[in-house]
Amino acid sequence: MTDIVLTPQEGAELDRLAAAVNHHVQALEQARTALGQAAGRIAARYERGGPAAVAARVGWSRQHASTLAAAHRARSGAA
Repeated sequence: MTDIVLTPQEGAELDRLAAAVNHHVQALEQARTALGQAAGRIAARYERGGPAAVAARVGWSRQHASTLAAAHRARSGAA
């Protein structure tokens, strides 16, 4: 615990920046989810080579892209 009391301006600045960080973290998670779903859907469209092409494009492992494709197939019932 500290005896220092922040000024109202300092508190407001920290609150504003913390809220901005939280907003961007949420946006990043939404973007990651959307990217994973799109990667799985696109990789699943191809009989062979789809996961490798997607992985190369986004810098992921082929195994990760294959897992996303399998998850997409399971969700869509196209196993």
